[in-house]
Amino acid sequence: MKNSELRGVGSVFRYSMQQHYKTTSVRIFLLILFVLAVASIPLMSLTHGSVKEVETTEITKIYLRDELGAFPLDDADIHSDARFAGAEIVRTDMDDKALAETLAKEPTAAAAVIGMDQKMTGSFSIRGLYGEDGSVGSADLHTLNNVLEDALNKSRMRALNVDEKSAEMLRMRAVTRVETVRDYTDGSGQLDTGEHMFVNLFYSYFVLILSMLAMSYIFQLCMEEKISKLVESLMVSVTPTALLVGKVLAVTCFIFIGLGVVGTGFVISYFIAKQMGDVSFLKDAFSGIFGVDPSALHLNLGTLVLFVICVLTAYLICASYSAIIGSCCSKSEDTQHASLAVVMFVLIGYLLTSFIPLFESDAAIIFFSLFPLTGMFMALPNYISGAITLPVLLCSIALQLATAFLLARLAGTVYRMMLLYRGGFPKPKQLVKMLREHRAAEKAAAGKEAHHGNEA
Repeated sequence: MKNSELRGVGSVFRYSMQQHYKTTSVRIFLLILFVLAVASIPLMSLTHGSVKEVETTEITKIYLRDELGAFPLDDADIHSDARFAGAEIVRTDMDDKALAETLAKEPTAAAAVIGMDQKMTGSFSIRGLYGEDGSVGSADLHTLNNVLEDALNKSRMRALNVDEKSAEMLRMRAVTRVETVRDYTDGSGQLDTGEHMFVNLFYSYFVLILSMLAMSYIFQLCMEEKISKLVESLMVSVTPTALLVGKVLAVTCFIFIGLGVVGTGFVISYFIAKQMGDVSFLKDAFSGIFGVDPSALHLNLGTLVLFVICVLTAYLICASYSAIIGSCCSKSEDTQHASLAVVMFVLIGYLLTSFIPLFESDAAIIFFSLFPLTGMFMALPNYISGAITLPVLLCSIALQLATAFLLARLAGTVYRMMLLYRGGFPKPKQLVKMLREHRAAEKAAAGKEAHHGNEA
């Protein structure tokens, strides 16, 4: 690609950026995303009940209604906590209405009802109650509930003649893994199939979102000049290649600035939640929802660098392909055909990434990690999961970069060729034929220029 073809890239880039962020709706949308990201983890913290326990409590009297009966709580277990050492414990059979009336009259009293959880089968429930007008607050009850939960666990262990060490072993979760003898002996720590699939799906879904964002923006920018009839005027001062490159760079900034705003919001949200209370529930929630322990993924600074490189490479492939398809659009109706072409391109790689780990074939995993159109979805997660080595990942990245470069050059050619095109959306065979004719015309023009040069 000649330097003269890139003349005017900066002007196109600056103009596209100014036009995008000049729109009020864009600025409002980014602000809303930032606010939602900042509020996300504190809200999760509140809904998960991760409120700080109080150091001293206002509770001086505890009404305890034990509906279980099988594991009676020992008062000494409750009094062993210094915050409730002097609290009076009253066993009662009062119903909820009577308890409410009692708590309304006693401002420093609280009540706890222990029974079976009606929503979750096989679980106990501890409901803490306090008066609305008293000096006891929700943080006091949160602290009391935690103490009662510990007391209930101790009571259950005593009833079953189980000590704490044995109880801890009973609560341990069995983790199953399938490894080759080589993996076992060299301690490579390859993840099991379920964890491998999760990592693949998580990463490929992120790349899928990037692809869809790139497609929507690039399609719009590729058609701007065609719809507004400004092509002829722009071609006087800016080459078609510079026009396309400037637009793609602007789209890249749109997307990654948006992701940066959201990411910054989440970082701020995390520190706000950390000041409010314990945030360890995030790890527990992650493990509970996805069934994967984050510490098993061997994430470190090197992995973060590889993540950035792989995401940018995958983005370049998707953006270049979207630019090729978007260049073929002459009117808004063409975007339906173009969107289908891009979605099929991306969806094939995404689906293969989802199902390949199920076969547990090393050869298939290595092949699809090296093949650029699937490697951009699964090479990095396969490396994180221990399914491929670092040399295989680096080879995959090199092949992806080569693919991105070839697609980018092809995108520039297609954009130059289709800039003045006003027909319907071309079919693949028609597009290939048009490319051949375009290249033949360029060669003929180059031959004539050379011939005239020799005559001179």
